[in-house]
Amino acid sequence: MNTPQQTQELAQRFIHALNHLEDQGDAALDELLDLFANDARLRNPMLQREQRELQGREDIADFWRQYCGAFADIHSDFSEITANDHAAGLFWRSHGTDPSGKPVAYDGVTLLRLDDSGRIADFQGYFDSREVVVDTRG
Repeated sequence: MNTPQQTQELAQRFIHALNHLEDQGDAALDELLDLFANDARLRNPMLQREQRELQGREDIADFWRQYCGAFADIHSDFSEITANDHAAGLFWRSHGTDPSGKPVAYDGVTLLRLDDSGRIADFQGYFDSREVVVDTRG
């Protein structure tokens, strides 16, 4: 069982690893993936409707690669973290540019549920996907 302080620390490590991934791309992916349990689940509004949930580190790694590839640059600023002994809520705003250089900005919340070993077992992102208009046609 985790303490609220341990959950808060994991949330801070997640933020650091995500910002590192946003800055460095694939070179920083392992740092983020190490925070996830092997059988972790990920849900995000940007996933295609027929596959709203991914499971396992390999699929989660693919998600984060696609996330980085969807933007020319992106950065997430976190304004608040709430935590208890098994979950954290992270409030954020992401901003950057799409592949054509057009500005992108959107707000959301991420929920992290931890397993008993202190790894992310369930990641759920919530935001209005209509705010994220990325033209990937090149």
